Amino acid sequence: MFNYIKNVRTVLKTIDNPLKRLESASKKDSLEKEFWDKEAEECLLSFDEDLFRYDENEEFPPRHRYFYSLLESIRGKHILDCCCGYGFTTVKCAKRGAYITGIDISPKMIELAKKNAEFNQVSQNVNLEVMSAHKLSFEDNIFDYVVGIGALHHLNLELAGKEISRVLKPGGKAIFLEPRIPFKWIMVLRSLIPVRCYESPGGGSLSDREVHQFSRYFSTSKPQYFILLRKLFRLPILKRFASKLDSTDLYLINRCQFLKKFCWAFVLEFTK
Repeated sequence: MFNYIKNVRTVLKTIDNPLKRLESASKKDSLEKEFWDKEAEECLLSFDEDLFRYDENEEFPPRHRYFYSLLESIRGKHILDCCCGYGFTTVKCAKRGAYITGIDISPKMIELAKKNAEFNQVSQNVNLEVMSAHKLSFEDNIFDYVVGIGALHHLNLELAGKEISRVLKPGGKAIFLEPRIPFKWIMVLRSLIPVRCYESPGGGSLSDREVHQFSRYFSTSKPQYFILLRKLFRLPILKRFASKLDSTDLYLINRCQFLKKFCWAFVLEFTK
């Protein structure tokens, strides 16, 4: 049964989740581990081959297409998939010839990602480890790329920024696809809409201020914005118009710079 009050609280927590603060990092990791272990356990019990089967021609929304376009020339490169989760990005990068290490705070998610890699026959290029992105156990300057889809918004960016920058080679790139908070007042309005918010205990959409803070650990940063009108597709009456909303978004965002302030997602590209 849909719990409206709980949903309002979940949405409002994404504005400024206290678990993302420095003093709460260990508590956040513990709660995230418990949440994602439960999520992965269900997938492990009934492994859906159709869901996990790699498809080179899979159709992605524009934000994912842009994210993966930045990873087209990665053959032979060493990549860290941060908060790898189900292992979809790990498998895709391995299929492109990269040597990829995936980390996640959840042992069950790592187990699921290993099963994904084995199923898609890329295990020889993949190393998966249970690890917090707040404290990486790798040497300095060893990865060409650090990547993640929906990773940063679960982390304390002060701890993660230092660690990600440390393990990147000079000139290496960190590329992330993340949800974004346009304005706090918009999130308050969003909380009143009875559409379920799926977020873990330690999650919360990124603000431009947080991204600026994270960018201090890199020499350059470049955001690319997505999801303007497409946010409306979550309303049942508009779901069938999702693809049209995508094309409209791209047209509007590319021609009206001020609309970027209202976007709900971005791909972030940082260079060390």
